[in-house]
Amino acid sequence: MIQATCSQCGLRIQVPTTVQGRQGVCFACGSPMVVPQLSNQAQVTEVSYQPGDRIADRYSVDVQIGKGGMGVVYRAQDTLIEEEVALKFMHPKTWKTQRGQMLFIKEAQIARRLRHEHIVSVHDVSTTPEGLLYLSMELLKGTSLREYLRRFRAHRRLVDVRLVINIMLQSLAALEYAHKMVVHRDLKPENIMLMPGEVVKVLDFGLAMDVDEEPAEQVDQGGGKKKRIIGTAVYASPEQHQHQKIDYRSDLYTMGLIFHELLTLRTPVDEPVQVMDVRQDVAPSVIKIIDKARQQDKDHRWQSAREFRKALSEAYKESYKNQKVKEFVAENGKTFSTENMAFMDGGNFLMGNMDVREEAPEFETHIEPFYIDKYPVTVKEYEEFLAVTGHPPPKFWEDPEFNGPRQPIVGITFNDAVSFAAWAGKKLPTEKQWEYAARGRENRKYPWGNLDPDTTRTNYGDYLGMPSIVSMHDTGRTPEGIYDMSGNVYEWTLDGFVPYNPKNGGDNTKSKDPRRVVRGGSWHSDEFELRSTNRKGLFPETRLTTVGFRCTISEAELNGNGST
Repeated sequence: MIQATCSQCGLRIQVPTTVQGRQGVCFACGSPMVVPQLSNQAQVTEVSYQPGDRIADRYSVDVQIGKGGMGVVYRAQDTLIEEEVALKFMHPKTWKTQRGQMLFIKEAQIARRLRHEHIVSVHDVSTTPEGLLYLSMELLKGTSLREYLRRFRAHRRLVDVRLVINIMLQSLAALEYAHKMVVHRDLKPENIMLMPGEVVKVLDFGLAMDVDEEPAEQVDQGGGKKKRIIGTAVYASPEQHQHQKIDYRSDLYTMGLIFHELLTLRTPVDEPVQVMDVRQDVAPSVIKIIDKARQQDKDHRWQSAREFRKALSEAYKESYKNQKVKEFVAENGKTFSTENMAFMDGGNFLMGNMDVREEAPEFETHIEPFYIDKYPVTVKEYEEFLAVTGHPPPKFWEDPEFNGPRQPIVGITFNDAVSFAAWAGKKLPTEKQWEYAARGRENRKYPWGNLDPDTTRTNYGDYLGMPSIVSMHDTGRTPEGIYDMSGNVYEWTLDGFVPYNPKNGGDNTKSKDPRRVVRGGSWHSDEFELRSTNRKGLFPETRLTTVGFRCTISEAELNGNGST
């Protein structure tokens, strides 16, 4: 007899050797089920595929990208949907053990149930004709936290607090969702991936346990209980070490260990150290959150991932993002402030778009913290500039359709916009600053998100036939409260209209091309021009009813400007 295992529900049945290699249907769930071939099974001692090899007449193997104790991972092309995937094959040696089969199949079962933006997706699970079980998974193009921490240790450089908290918030959001069904039980830096744009993915649910499931007791050959820690001992909770009942608070303890490691670069096996002994830029409120997560008694820890995440989010906003209004003095001696400006905390994000030639390529780049005007510069603000400086008025200044005090100023050249910004002690935004404010690390298609445009969110498609007042479309704001990043008026930036060069981070401010980039679309634009990545070039002397501007100031410039 041969044991056949359903790759969908895990049902095991014994079938005659005469049906080896045949495909049938699982009695329990109705899924296709392949009976392994004994001859092939005996011959297969390792997983080895060459570029171009076909799996199930669907997947074309590219290259091996990972190898672990339970299996081997290949990058492959899913020819059915024309998409790159990861194929995770169970190691033949593991397949021979009942526990190995159980863990691999269980990982597939659990992962297929978990659909969340911060959890790796499993598309399919099946077996090869040789009986090798494999998963088709989302291909992750990123770095594990283990590798990321290794790089920082090698350079003796601490991870930025903002990035650490961003990683934790996303990981906790994944656990908040997963804990409705399972406890992970094997969280560690190797099982958290950092993707381009600082997107986090939690993976490897092979040791996960259903929320209501009691952990199975392992028995040794003498009939007694075999005391074996479920998970990785270094990151295991006290109750895992003590073989007590495990629940989702065990995962939260482990997240506390990872949080501490991200801030200090010390693993749990290193000599214990306090965060404040390593660095001075971590707020006391954040340290209290870490300490609570690492309590030995699970009743004294955070009682849910949601509670943990909410407390951390509030502490971060209060200590790092709740920027008070700052005053600064421009070169002309006039005092300005950051009132009506949004603070952008910076970091890595995806810029560009591979689908449009003028917006290509898409690449990851870094931006330093800065402030950006919440609204385009208005006619009223520009009028004060004219009165003080004697600067020539713009085109359309006398046109009643374009000179309302709360409308954005239009008919101004690139140099007009630069002059106003300098008078206000600011600058025009770079393309990087502008796109980061509109797109965010969330990779939003439009400033408000991914929902299609309509006239409640933005002024476009000639529906008003003129610029609207700058505070009209509040449902089209970015999460930081920035208005009119899409539609109403295009906005001048400092960059030349040339292709992006990822090697310099997409900085085209020193380009010799005379054209300057305008971003955001206008009241006259169609939907295509409203996207966060849309860009076009205009000559600096251009004066249009569809082009205005807003200003920025970097945090470094503000702090060096004698701000209060």
